[in-house]
Amino acid sequence: MPKIAIFAGHGGSDYGAVSGDLREKDFNLAISNAASEILRRMGYEVVNNRTTDVDRNINRDAELANSQGADALVEIHMNSNEGTPGTGSEAFYSVRDTGRGQALAEDILASMQRLGFVNRGARVHLNAAGQDTFGILRLTNMPAVLFETAFINNPQDMQKLNIQSVAEAIAGAVARNFPITVPPVTSQPVIRDIQNTLNARYGFNLTPDGVAGPMTRAAVVRGLQTELNRQFGRNLAADGVFGPATRAAAVNVRPGARGNMTYLIQAALFMRGFTDLIPDGNFGPITERAVRQFQGASGLTVDGVAGPNTQNALFSW
Repeated sequence: MPKIAIFAGHGGSDYGAVSGDLREKDFNLAISNAASEILRRMGYEVVNNRTTDVDRNINRDAELANSQGADALVEIHMNSNEGTPGTGSEAFYSVRDTGRGQALAEDILASMQRLGFVNRGARVHLNAAGQDTFGILRLTNMPAVLFETAFINNPQDMQKLNIQSVAEAIAGAVARNFPITVPPVTSQPVIRDIQNTLNARYGFNLTPDGVAGPMTRAAVVRGLQTELNRQFGRNLAADGVFGPATRAAAVNVRPGARGNMTYLIQAALFMRGFTDLIPDGNFGPITERAVRQFQGASGLTVDGVAGPNTQNALFSW
């Protein structure tokens, strides 16, 4: 399972950039904590340099990431400049990078651009000795990104800044570039139970062979379409194909939900390899974590809600 270092820049007596009563260290910490929580709920092991407002030491932080064997690192900052305020997000990766740090940096920036921020680009930044200027990039061994979220002295940037949205942008990029690998399930006693349940609830005639083959996968979609018709009057053809009509008819299934819709989403997740999840019709923490992992790996907004976009990816076999 990937281990991700999420570090908050500055802290304690080091405020970082300041604009009026806005202090960089506070935003860095809030985003770091929010992104770390999302990643943990997705199943990642997360290493933090700080989770409260304390002083930090770059040498000590780099040693922490190295000694913990982190697979990737993102350090969060805010930008500032003199004169007319700059705008947008930018990121830096190491001159020693083999491509994965750059890919992660570019993915984060693309997500920020979708949130309305100017994409200032990802690049290296070198000192006179030809080394990385930023210590966290120079001193660590893993793919690492120093991420400048926005300009703290630009009111327009700060008006757009939403802590949770930025955290999701970081977590989603991590999940896409350092995914938790979950191999598809082809044969399991649990799949036999799913087949028997589909037969009992919907009158299907599946052979309960424990194999998640095309007929079983289509039956899960047919069950979903049937539930949308029964519960929401959608008048869908229960054809086992999650096409445009089914996507338009789909509803949000949220943590805390209970019933057949949740069961069918759980069944699809299990067949996609999330085998710590046993379908029971209760949308609890394990199901939410699986949904978040799937969303992150699929390039979707990581919110733990099985909405139309998530269902479209999940049921497009």
